Amino acid sequence: MDSQITEVVIRSFGAYTILLIINNMLGKQTLSQMTNHDFITSIMMGAIAANLAFDTQVSYWHSFIALLIIGGIGYSTTYLSMKNRGVRKWFSGSPSVFIENGKILESNMKKQKYNMDSLNQSLREKDIFNIEEVKYAVLEPDGHLSVMRKEKGANLFPVELIMDGKIVEKNLKDIKLSEDWLIKEVSRRGYAVNDVFYCVRGPDGTLAFDYKDDRLKAPIDRER
Repeated sequence: MDSQITEVVIRSFGAYTILLIINNMLGKQTLSQMTNHDFITSIMMGAIAANLAFDTQVSYWHSFIALLIIGGIGYSTTYLSMKNRGVRKWFSGSPSVFIENGKILESNMKKQKYNMDSLNQSLREKDIFNIEEVKYAVLEPDGHLSVMRKEKGANLFPVELIMDGKIVEKNLKDIKLSEDWLIKEVSRRGYAVNDVFYCVRGPDGTLAFDYKDDRLKAPIDRER
């Protein structure tokens, strides 16, 4: 076999192996819910890996180091996004409301470069052919559209009040509740706000909590 072909084969296997390792480090969300920084990281790693595989004029070690750097940046942004909601919002973006109480918010659509044809197509993909059926439509950070239909008894979205142990002040203000009220609700259950991983207020006003310490003696499944 020609030595250059042999080198391409070895480099291809090497590039594939490195990408597989880095992808496992970045986690499954990169595949299922690709956000802005996931998209950029994936494109850059793909381009570098392609050059590593077949461009024998490019140093193997230079490409390898570049892959490690981009993979490290991707891992760092993912880790920081998990730890801090502000960082997560900056790197991944935040949801954009396109329809609220049946009214189209043109300014939000314009900011996201989203037109009515795209909106109607996304609604049709959810079997909605009449926009009057829609109460809320939200463009998620990963680009898919979440929709709530108009129906009796569904006047509100579930509202997130605590994320990663931090009170979401804006959401509390939107539903006209105070931090003191929320802190008392948490205390009444024997916890502090810092102990709460996630808290959401349902459409019926009930609170659902998930705590950092789930107190499960033997979880059914645990990632290793």
